[in-house]
Amino acid sequence: MKNLKLSSRLAWLLVSTVLFVMSIALLPINPVLSFMHFAIVLSIVALGLIEFQYNKKHILNVSENVKKFFSGNSGDILEAVPMPVIIVSTANINEILFYNDNFKTVFLDRGYCSSSGLKDILPRENSETLLSKTHALIKIGEESYKLYIRKFFDFIILYFKDDTDYRNLKQKFIDGRMCVGYVSFDNKEELKQTLSEEQILYISLGLEDRLQKWISSAEGVLERISDDKYAVFFEEKYLKKFIYEKFEIIEKIHEIKSLDNKYATISVGVSRGEDTLEKSKIQAKNALNMALGRGGDQAAIKNKHSYEFFGGNSGGLEKRSKVRTRVVAKALMEKIETAENVLIMGHKFSDFDSVGAAVALCGICSGMKKKNCRVVVNKTQTLAGELIKYMESYKKDIFISPEQAKNMITPQTLLIAVDTHSADFLEDKELYEKCKNIIVVDHHRMNVNKIQNAEIFFHEPFASSASEMVTEMVQYINDKFLKKPEADALLAGITLDTKNFSLKTGIRTFEAAAYLKRKGADSSAVKRLFSNSLDSYKLRCKIIEKCDIVECCAVACAESCEGDLKIACAQAADELLNIKNVKASFVIFKNNGIINMSARSMGDINVQVIMEKFGGGGHQTMAAAQLSEDYDIKKAKNELIEILKENNSNSKKNGD
Repeated sequence: MKNLKLSSRLAWLLVSTVLFVMSIALLPINPVLSFMHFAIVLSIVALGLIEFQYNKKHILNVSENVKKFFSGNSGDILEAVPMPVIIVSTANINEILFYNDNFKTVFLDRGYCSSSGLKDILPRENSETLLSKTHALIKIGEESYKLYIRKFFDFIILYFKDDTDYRNLKQKFIDGRMCVGYVSFDNKEELKQTLSEEQILYISLGLEDRLQKWISSAEGVLERISDDKYAVFFEEKYLKKFIYEKFEIIEKIHEIKSLDNKYATISVGVSRGEDTLEKSKIQAKNALNMALGRGGDQAAIKNKHSYEFFGGNSGGLEKRSKVRTRVVAKALMEKIETAENVLIMGHKFSDFDSVGAAVALCGICSGMKKKNCRVVVNKTQTLAGELIKYMESYKKDIFISPEQAKNMITPQTLLIAVDTHSADFLEDKELYEKCKNIIVVDHHRMNVNKIQNAEIFFHEPFASSASEMVTEMVQYINDKFLKKPEADALLAGITLDTKNFSLKTGIRTFEAAAYLKRKGADSSAVKRLFSNSLDSYKLRCKIIEKCDIVECCAVACAESCEGDLKIACAQAADELLNIKNVKASFVIFKNNGIINMSARSMGDINVQVIMEKFGGGGHQTMAAAQLSEDYDIKKAKNELIEILKENNSNSKKNGD
């Protein structure tokens, strides 16, 4: 208000000055007109002075009335208000002009503040901000207040409404909301195949006993709903306790071991914040499926709009039964048969696994069903250039660009996404959005933003690679259409994702490789696909040379943009795992103006969880991320190091 008054006075003064100057300028030209103009200006100035004096007198009267109000009996009006009230000056909020008896009793007499000013009551860093609002929530001592702010001229009146009972009641309601959860005995069927009935019974009873003690500590209920699944019910306040403990029940279940040290694992799915028990039940099932889709041995909490994950440090659980693979293979063939044409697409910056799985499926579609089938690849951004050249030497028209693929789309087009289940990671998201019929084949641990509209969602997180999954499906379709080049491509995909069969390999991985060898896959040809140029080799050595070891992790940065940087960095991340005592490796580099991060692990550290913190994903032993534009290499490295230190600190607390 003061600023407004000052601006008005300055404007009035400026206009008056200009008019006087105009009167003087007219004098030599027309004295009569100049005199008339001067008379008008004098009249305007006189009226302005009269108005100014009137306003000044009015403001003084208001100030006097306010002072009388504070000192006289009129203050009894505020004394009658059944809540603490204080009046301060806007010029200086430490200048307390008035407070009622309720304010004195609640704040002054109880020692919460002195009479020296408002800043003794409100947080110092927030007081100015609060006074710019009409109301705010504040906490004084152990009590909560709703503060109402009213401004009059140069004074501010503050009303403190005690909100403590309401806040406590609200928190009690939140803490008392029912949480619904499901617990799955992940590997019971697998243990049955290797352990005696007595040992299985021992592990099952031990698991149920620990679950019962765990849920009893939360005053909750545990109900068995099948041979390997339980339902749990408990209040929200205990979920906060479980989160604080990082669901230590998962690690306690590991302590139940057989004579040959095989142990049970569980997955937990919990929903929170839903309006009804029916919705809570549905979301709890979704949370459990998410935990299992990420490899099991972990807990997933489904909030209103997001997931939280705990655990997940063990490898995926290999399932011995191939029943699901056979069912999916049959359903896939039925979908291909009814499609007008088929497009197969992997993830951005396609690698040997995504291209290998895609060309094998393409060969089956083209050979068995005589369908017009193409593999969609962006050749300018691929890590599988050698494999693409190799396949084109046998069949030139197998690959098309995303732009060419868009011209092929019809309502009956079938799109098969391989080696990814997230629309954001697909080679071309727009192509996916234009297709109505979607099938997903992937092995990566479940991502929150998964493709929701897939007619078939074939997801096996225990598999070593998408190429392994396709190899198994081919055997249930018609393997006579799998030719040697496709077999080589599949073997190359498995070789890449298993690091030459050293990581994430199970019995089915070797069975798939043996089948491919029988179909003519050539290990020497596959090895040649992985060959690099001398420049690429030198670049990789430069990256490795500058690595730092942090918490048993190798962290390297590539500053230059020379050569095929993305391939060199991925290979450098693999090489860094060969260093003694290194459990995981990370390479940070800049490509096309975007900061990228490649991560590898020996299995002890889940690099997928770390990459998810940067907006990426992948698998426990292989993951990557593309960082947002506000990152540079230095910032990305510092943030990664902080995360690694935090993870190591948490592991020590948990006794890992």
